[in-house]
Amino acid sequence: MAARATRSHPPRIHPLVTFDGGSAIMVHVYWKTLICRKGPMARARMLLATALVVVLAGCSAGHRAGDGDRSSPRPSSSVGGANPAETSALPGLEAWVYPGSTGEDTCGAAAEYRDGRLRHGVLKPQYWDVDSSGALKLLDSDLHPCNGFSEANAADVKGYSAAQYTTVSAMDRSAIAALVSDPARRAAAVGSLTELAKRIGFTGVDIDFEDFWAWTADDERGYEAFLTELGGSLHRAGLKLQVDAPVETHDGDSVFSYAAVMRTGVDQLVVMDYGRQFNTPEGETCWAVSPHSWVREAVTYAQSQVPDKDRLVIGLPSYGFTAPDPCVPDKVKDSVALATIRRAPGYSDDRRTTAARRDSASGEVRWTAGGTLYDYTDQQGMDAKLAVLQQLGVTHVSVWTLGGNPWFSAGALRRAAR
Repeated sequence: MAARATRSHPPRIHPLVTFDGGSAIMVHVYWKTLICRKGPMARARMLLATALVVVLAGCSAGHRAGDGDRSSPRPSSSVGGANPAETSALPGLEAWVYPGSTGEDTCGAAAEYRDGRLRHGVLKPQYWDVDSSGALKLLDSDLHPCNGFSEANAADVKGYSAAQYTTVSAMDRSAIAALVSDPARRAAAVGSLTELAKRIGFTGVDIDFEDFWAWTADDERGYEAFLTELGGSLHRAGLKLQVDAPVETHDGDSVFSYAAVMRTGVDQLVVMDYGRQFNTPEGETCWAVSPHSWVREAVTYAQSQVPDKDRLVIGLPSYGFTAPDPCVPDKVKDSVALATIRRAPGYSDDRRTTAARRDSASGEVRWTAGGTLYDYTDQQGMDAKLAVLQQLGVTHVSVWTLGGNPWFSAGALRRAAR
C-alpha cells in the first residue's frame, strides 16, 4: 500500500459544513446564529464569519496534510533536487533492486529509494531465483543481507513506492526449461509466487527469465503456458503480472514473441532495451550498452506489437561495463555500478575530460586504459536516454538498477512530465 499523499489544496468550502477542530465547529455554530438575524449589522457579521471559515478551513487542511506526512515514511531528500510534490506528475518510473552481500554496491539501493525518487513509482526487488532443477528458491535476507526477502524489507519497499512487484529471475535456459516443461513444477511455482505476493501486499509478480537466444520452440510454448497459469492465479487474487522481454527489432529475432506473450494475459511487457555490447563483432571496440538509434528501432517495433502504451514498459540502463579492447563479448563484465567504475584506472570527474569521452550516439562515457574498455552511464547520459524515450511516446520506464548508480536530474524529469 502506498504512502498517503498530502493534500495540495483545502477542501471545497460550504458555509454549513463543519471542519476539523473545535474552532471550526464554533464558527459553524456562530454562522447558524447569524443567519437567524436580520439587518445591516447582521449581514456584516455574516461576511466576517465567512472569511473566518475560509481561513480556518485552510489551516485545517494544512494540519491534515502534516498528519498525513507523519503517518507515512518520510523521504530523506528529493528526487535529483526536485520537489517531492512534483513527482506525482512524472512519467511512470520503475526500478529493479537485486539482492547481495554486505559491502556490495547493491547494498546502497535502499538508501537511494528512500530519498523519495519512486514514492509515486514502482519498485521491483528480486526475491526469487530458479534453481537447476526448475524449482523456485526464495532469496531470503539470512543469505542475502542486502535487499533479500524479509517481511521488514518488503514493508520498507512498500513504504517508499506506489506499486511493487517481486521479481523472479532465471538466467539459464536449462533451468527455465525444467520449470516450464513440467506441469507440476509450474503449478508449484504459481502457488508460491501468488501466495507470497498476496501475503506481503505487493502489486504483483515480475518474471525475468532470460537466455532467450538459446530457447527452443518447445521452451516458448511451455513459457507461455506458465504465464497463462500464473496470470490467471494472480488476477484471481487481484494481483498483476509483468514479464521482462528481450530487445527485438523484427519478427523472428528470437522464438520469444511479444504478441503471443501478451495474449497469455500479461498486464505489462517490459522490454529490456540494453545489452547491445554483447552483439559487437569480435575485433572491434565493444559497442555501447544502448545506442540511441538501436533504442529507437527496438521501441518502434515493440510499440507495433504492444500498441497500448500503458501495457508497454521500456527498460533503461543505469550501470556500466568493462571489457577487453578489442572486444571479446564472452569476457564482458556487465552490470558494473558507477560506484565501482569510479575506482577504475583513468576515471575522471573533470567536466572537460568527461565531455571528451562522451559518446554522442549513446550518451555513455567511454575510455580505455591498459587494454580495457570502460563504459558507464552518468546522470547526463540517463537524461539523454530518457529524452529519446519521451520523443518516442514511451510513458513507462524501468531502470536497471538501483545500488551505486545514477538517477535522472530534476530538470529531465520535469521535461518528461510535460
